[in-house]
Amino acid sequence: MDQCAVDELHEAFAVLAGSDPDHCSYSKGYMKRQAVFGCNTCVPAGMEPAGVCLACANTCHDGHDICELYTKRNFRCDCGNEKFHGFKCKLHTDKEGQNVKNSYNHNYFGRYCSCDRPYPDEDDQANEEMIQCIVCEDWFHEKHLEAPAVDCDALMEMICDRCMTRVPFLWTYAAHFAVSPLNKQSLSKEQTNAALMTDENGSCLCTDGPDAPSASPCSQQEEPTAGAAGHPSSADPMTCCLAQQPSEVTKCILNALNAKGAASARTGAVFWPYYWRANLCTCTDCKRMYVKTGVPFLLDESDTLLAHEEKAKAEALRSEELLLSCISSLNHVQQLEIIYQYNDLKHELREFLQSANQRKDVTPEAFREFLEELQTRKKRRLN
Repeated sequence: MDQCAVDELHEAFAVLAGSDPDHCSYSKGYMKRQAVFGCNTCVPAGMEPAGVCLACANTCHDGHDICELYTKRNFRCDCGNEKFHGFKCKLHTDKEGQNVKNSYNHNYFGRYCSCDRPYPDEDDQANEEMIQCIVCEDWFHEKHLEAPAVDCDALMEMICDRCMTRVPFLWTYAAHFAVSPLNKQSLSKEQTNAALMTDENGSCLCTDGPDAPSASPCSQQEEPTAGAAGHPSSADPMTCCLAQQPSEVTKCILNALNAKGAASARTGAVFWPYYWRANLCTCTDCKRMYVKTGVPFLLDESDTLLAHEEKAKAEALRSEELLLSCISSLNHVQQLEIIYQYNDLKHELREFLQSANQRKDVTPEAFREFLEELQTRKKRRLN
């Protein structure tokens, strides 16, 4: 399969991880992360923004002008509520008037970035790729980030200038953990953790003696959050230090970083390596600050795109295992028939994606036509 088509499929699996294509997600409440869509037919610009889940986009809004919003956190499906002015959800009819905990922005009307333009943009010949801010979840053109983008293997997340200004304590962490746009490098995880757990004199910020104070802001420090891979290394200085006395850290990590006095230019978007969230302070005072500034999700590493993609891979693997399990119960002739049909489907899909990629028109309508044509050919073969 063409590599571009493979990348598109991988991206689609990552976006749809955890999303049910057949059942409205409303009954699951405010889901930690799910694929969300806007409907410009039912909720055009000028109305209150609303979003729908994957199943409702497929069923209730079939044939409508739909815009894909990638994934949103803590979102509950709006389909059929009072924002739709009489339009009823076909999959879940009993819904409250509004989902008051949902957050909205101009993405729900198909507009993105500080330039408030659509994507793809017919007036933009370059049509450059966009980067998502992990806080406001808006998408930005690189040229509008007010900071040069960084090409770094460890780079996973970006926070836009507006969100950095709204959550000013993040500038302190940026001075120590953000990827530098100048040299396109950041300290390794071991280097940053070692710097974090020592004071300006090189002394460890953790204590394990009987004289250690117990009423400091971090006296209720929780066990350190696992890294992005989910398993902290035994050689990790932060993990080793906290493992000795996890409840007796003498200083707030944020205060310790402020004491180091590292300068950071407080302007423009900030780019972060994948492990940076594990270095956030989890003392009681800092946790309250996260809630007050609306970013408690930063402490949840399952909120990251990396975690979401890993979930997609795990679900894809389970699907393959289920398919193999079903095939194993068939006789040899039936197994061969299933494999032949599966290979035919892969061949047809490969040709469709390659053709669509050349025409730049991979749309839901085009894919629906492809499936209908495939079904028609199958019926002819059976007849």
